[in-house]
Amino acid sequence: MIEIKNLSKTYHLKNGDVEAIRNISLQIKEKEIYGIIGYSGAGKSSLLRCLNLLELPDAGDIRVGNTQLTKMVQIENKKNHTIEEKIKRKKGKELRLARRNIGMIFQHFNLLDRSTVFDNVAYPLKYSKKNKKEIEIKVKQLLELVDLTDKIDVYPSQLSGGQKQRVAIARALANDPKVLLSDEATSALDPEATESILELLKKLNEKLGLTIVLITHEMSVIKSICHRVAVMEQGNIIEEGKVYDIFANPKQQTTKKFVNSISSLSKIHSMIETHSSLILPQGKGKLVQLRFLKDSVGNALISEVSRKFNVNMSIVLANVDLLQGNPLGGVIAVIEGEEENIISALEYFKNNLVNVEVLYNGAVV
Repeated sequence: MIEIKNLSKTYHLKNGDVEAIRNISLQIKEKEIYGIIGYSGAGKSSLLRCLNLLELPDAGDIRVGNTQLTKMVQIENKKNHTIEEKIKRKKGKELRLARRNIGMIFQHFNLLDRSTVFDNVAYPLKYSKKNKKEIEIKVKQLLELVDLTDKIDVYPSQLSGGQKQRVAIARALANDPKVLLSDEATSALDPEATESILELLKKLNEKLGLTIVLITHEMSVIKSICHRVAVMEQGNIIEEGKVYDIFANPKQQTTKKFVNSISSLSKIHSMIETHSSLILPQGKGKLVQLRFLKDSVGNALISEVSRKFNVNMSIVLANVDLLQGNPLGGVIAVIEGEEENIISALEYFKNNLVNVEVLYNGAVV
């Protein structure tokens, strides 16, 4: 559905150049909810805005559906008879037609304050070939889809933040796009409204077959509705994959920070820093984090390991998450015993589909 190859974007500012996107390539499948997460300045907004050419990249190929939005081409420089690479993009009518297949919603809604809900949703249809009656029918269908039929004649100032975002979503769907881009669409909302909007996006994905690309700095959003996720840092994609796999085994430090930000298990790090007596292993013991994948959740591995390898295991923290219907268990535990028994026990966990990370090594500290 969406294919990006070798995309780059640099902003030329007074204080110097800023490389917002650095040679990024990725593929987003049809009907997928794809998340892009990163801290401020990571380049995620620039990447999203390049997808509908609100920002013109410096290099790279972008294909959305069957439409090639940009392409690197070789052009002969007649002055010095050299071949140069330049970016070619859709323009004018071609660009307008391409953008009809790409809807976009923003953090701050961008509604017309002096227009009613009806007029805000109808605005993109002004220059379509639909007559007045057809536009009225279309707007009412969209407002029913986002559960706002009773707000058709009110103004944005009379709406809550969540309702404003629903209007913005209805407006973005006016031209029946195949792709919906979400630029931090829940960042300005309270938790209840955020959950409501995410449920709506999930419904639209399932009911309309929409491909949704959303950027966020909140891992809870990714966890809630995304199928796959890309983690960005300094203009690069540093990690990418299925949401379950990223949560189960984050490899990059930035990814680990995001995963830990919504896990109750992250409390362990502050406990380690303060040398809490609750978690410090004795002698050669170790403090470990165990991630039980979907095929190992429910197995009595901890008690089995304790008996099999003659080690003592004390659980400090534990929780179970559901990601896309699949369980992911997490346990922080102190494991104590003879060094060779501890090593064998941890290897046994790994061989039984449990990810193991040693957080604190009593033998070293």
